[in-house]
Formats: sequence, structure tokens, C-alpha cells
Amino acid sequence: MTTGLRSAAVDDTLARAFADLAGGPGDLASVTIPVPALDALALFEAGAAYDARSYIEQPAQAFSLVALGSAAEIRSEGSRRFAEMSAAWRKLAAETTVSSSSDCPLAAPVALGGFSFAGGGSATWAGFPEAALTVPRLLFVTTNAGAWLIATSRRNEVESLVEELAAVRARVVDTTAEVEATSELRMSDGTPPDDWKQTVGTIVERINDSDLRKLVLAREVVALSGEDLQPLPALRRLRSRYERCTTFAFAHGSSCFMGATPERLVRLDGRTARVDSLAGTAPRGATKEEDAAIGAALLHDAKEREEHQLVVDALRETLAPIASALDIPDEPRLLTMPNVQHLETPIEATLADGQNVIDLAALLHPTPAAGGVPQRAACDLIDTYEPFDRGWYAGPVGWTDARGDGEFVVAIRSALLRGREARLYAGCGIVAGSDPDREFEESRMKLEPMRWALSGTNS
Repeated sequence: MTTGLRSAAVDDTLARAFADLAGGPGDLASVTIPVPALDALALFEAGAAYDARSYIEQPAQAFSLVALGSAAEIRSEGSRRFAEMSAAWRKLAAETTVSSSSDCPLAAPVALGGFSFAGGGSATWAGFPEAALTVPRLLFVTTNAGAWLIATSRRNEVESLVEELAAVRARVVDTTAEVEATSELRMSDGTPPDDWKQTVGTIVERINDSDLRKLVLAREVVALSGEDLQPLPALRRLRSRYERCTTFAFAHGSSCFMGATPERLVRLDGRTARVDSLAGTAPRGATKEEDAAIGAALLHDAKEREEHQLVVDALRETLAPIASALDIPDEPRLLTMPNVQHLETPIEATLADGQNVIDLAALLHPTPAAGGVPQRAACDLIDTYEPFDRGWYAGPVGWTDARGDGEFVVAIRSALLRGREARLYAGCGIVAGSDPDREFEESRMKLEPMRWALSGTNS
């Protein structure tokens, strides 16, 4: 594949820009230059030699980020991890010397990463700290307005950075036309289905007898393959079928956490924050008429509407104290995915100055769509009912830039790949009136996208 990255002019421009930054206040320097647009997954695959790489793409918005290597990283753990990460990011961004392309919509430096759903950790999630943001050495940014490379390094590493860029562009190949092989997967539930359904019934009883109004119960399903599972074919399938979702992958060594989530936690552009309330699920219909009937029934289903309204009310309560204006539609709309449809209420808030996107993620996580109501009581009970560590599943993953703008999504419809094993996750909101069989079927529908992406076959 011939690419514009093969031009020596790109190397020269990069080297000169770093040279012009000599004498800056800090050791870290970041340069942004325009480059030709390349396929995001081809770039992600070209960076397979890096121990750390990540990928975020929103096909419907023509937006993608591909991050290779690590120029700097910040980590934290415990109950103050969001606050500590926010402060550390402000400091790192302020101390970085920058040369930016004036038309790039992201302000360098840019960091990508995520947060675990809760504190703690386990060997299953080795390589995925409770909170981690990485400033990549090479970040490829693509929007509908153009494409840019944001290169970041220590001052004494600029020469090696240019060499890395040359190595990456030499490995970029066009694989979009390749026929994807299928993989036979052996699936096993972390919790036997009957036991999971019994737990749903227990939670419903608890809701009926206490102040608990909703608890999100997740399932973990282990998929085993006869060969090492590769993220690229699965990501390509997800991107092609779930173009209205955010497709993501965070790879550390031989492990990769990936998925295609329909749920935004928060997007911040200046003082405008956009948040999604996503709760309430139904299948798609086999015909156009059946599909419309199922959607109409979902919009009028008392149980699903109650579950959805709990999320809307919680987001309103969280955003109201920091917003000078809040726009929340009176009625939800349908968000249709290839295999399911959801109730969705898009929320927009105009904020006072001072918050960055990490601060907002701290306020909003976990929403009732991922945890429950009341938040603290529900989250404390999750460990009681789920015999596994959620890790980054249902946690915020995304990016932030030097202005504090950025976007974090809720890492649902996801899987953790390591070698021949993949752990798939999906959750259901349990409220008064929840039926165990219906909830189990809903979880099966939510697990299907990742199972299909990994295997290449329909169930």
C-alpha cells in the first residue's frame, strides 16, 4: 500500500519542528503535523510491535485515534484515582512544550486510557491499572476535516522517534479486501445460567424489600479458541456492523481489551458537555413491521421506561449543580443496533468553567446504566452478586487533550483477549418486575456482538 507517510518530507518536517522546540520548559515535547489519512485499523496493526497501543474509532462521525507507544504515562489507584489523574494530567499537559498544527481539532499533548469500574484488581486484569492514561509516541488523528500526526517524545529521543515512524509506515498494508477466517469458540459461563437467573430473582426480592431500586448484574462468559485470538479481524467486523458505536481497543503486550459500545459517558467540547442516558433494551424484529412493533412496545414498556428514567434522573441530579443550562428531552428515543434496540435520551449541558473531561467522568461514573440506584448501595452489592472482577469492563475509556476536552465512553459490549482465551462481558439492569428468563435472554443478546466478532460466525 503506497502511503503519504513514505515521504521523506514528513520526517524532515517532524525533525525540524522538534528542533525548533529546543529550550522549552519541560523535557517532554509534542509536535502536530498534517498527514494523509490512513485506515485506522491498518495503523493499529502496523504498530503491533509496540507493547502499548490503542485504537478508538467512531465510523459514523469519521473520527479515529490510533496511539502507538508511550512517551509518558500517569497512573493512580484507590477512591481518589479520578481526582489524582485530573491533577496529574493538568500538570503533564502544562509542562509539555508544543508545536501544533493550527487546524488540528485536538490540542497536544493527547492521552488515551481508562479506569476500572471499581477499585481493587486481579490477575485477570494484569496490565490494566485502576486508572491509566498514556501519551503515545505516535498518535494518528483522523476527522472529517483532515488527518494529523501528533508525535511526542523526550528531547533526547527525537531521532529514534523518526525511525519509529519509518518502521510503522513500512508495515502499513491494505488488508481491507482480505477474507476473514472464522474461529471455532468453546463458550462457558463463569456462572451457570440457572444460578445467574436465581441471583436475578434474589436481587428483585431485595429491591422489593429495601431502598434499592436498581442493580446492574453482569455476566462473564469465557471463550476458548484453538489458536491465539487476534484483535484485528474482530475489530474490523465490529467497525463494519456497528458503525454507530465507538469501537475501541487497548492492547498491552499479549492482552487486549476491546469492544464496540453504544454508550457515551461524556463528551466535552469547551463548556459544552454531552451525555447519553442509555437503558432499556429489546431485540430487533425479523421484518420491518415486526421491528417497528417491538420498538413501539419498548417505548411504552413500563418496566423498561422505569429503568431508563432512573438513569435520566440521576444524570440530571449530577449535572444540575455544575450547569448553567441543561437540555433534557421529555421523552426517550430509539437507538437501533443491528441486534438490539435501546431507549436513549441525549443530554446536553452548558458548564461553568473549570471542569475537564476527567472531572466530569468522575462525577458521572458509574451511571445507573452500569451500576444501579442508589449508586453507593448498588455498587457495594455488585461484589456480593458477581463472582468475578469487572476490571475495565463498564469503566470509562477514552481520551483527553491539553485543553481538558475529550470523550469517555462506557466500556460495555466488550471482551478481554489473552492468548487463546477471551472473557466476554454483558450486564442487565435489574429493577422491580424484572423477569430472570427475560434478563438472561437480554444478556445473551448483548454478548452476541463480541462472540460474533471473535468467531466470524452467527449463532
